[in-house]
Amino acid sequence: MVANFRDQLTVVLHNPQRQINIAATVRAMMNMGIQHLRLVTPREYEPDLIEHVAHRSAGVVEKIEIYDSLPAALHDVTWAVGTTARHRETPTPPQEMRAAAPSIVAKAHAGQRIALVFGPEDNGLQQAEIELCQQFVTIATDPDYASLNLSQAVLLVCYELNMTSPPERVDQRILHPPATVGSIDAFVVLLEQALREINFFKSPSAPYKIRSLRSMTHRAQPNAREIVLLAAIAHELISYVKKLRSKIPH
Repeated sequence: MVANFRDQLTVVLHNPQRQINIAATVRAMMNMGIQHLRLVTPREYEPDLIEHVAHRSAGVVEKIEIYDSLPAALHDVTWAVGTTARHRETPTPPQEMRAAAPSIVAKAHAGQRIALVFGPEDNGLQQAEIELCQQFVTIATDPDYASLNLSQAVLLVCYELNMTSPPERVDQRILHPPATVGSIDAFVVLLEQALREINFFKSPSAPYKIRSLRSMTHRAQPNAREIVLLAAIAHELISYVKKLRSKIPH
């Protein structure tokens, strides 16, 4: 259990296009007491200009982290929440943010590292980024004009979390921390390699099956010890098949 669940929250902007939206995001985060921001391949980024929009934001700006890819930005995160308006493209149905807030806050209060992932201003998160998240949220808007500015979306998501009280009790019996997004992704890469070694994929549907396996693993919410065990099994399978092949006469 942590003293302030907001310290476990990180806003992740994937490929933001405009400096003004990054600055406005910093302001929105500070309004709601959230201090951690990660940027993935920002098109424009001048940290010295942020204070023109977000006054007295030096403490947040100096901690901003820049990454070359979304998997890298999520490597140490244990629960990634993707924001989307595309209901049919998510592995599990999105929840409205207000309904999702209690479970997210509970995870943060228990010490999990939570990423709130937002896509670029023009298209939002695409399928490849969505598949890296475990939970999906939408913001209730007028369906005739559902588009939100990036910083507005950040503000509304952070507001709902800020207004949610953490649970009074946390299960202290958890012996192992949850697996990180990075460790799950590494396991799926190994699993795909193992399945290719045994010629599991016999049709062009391999990418779809891998997406399903990744989604299943995320939904299972393995802990750190379990994901290491699963990765070891996949690694041993790869080694065993290679040894068998080496004994086949050419």
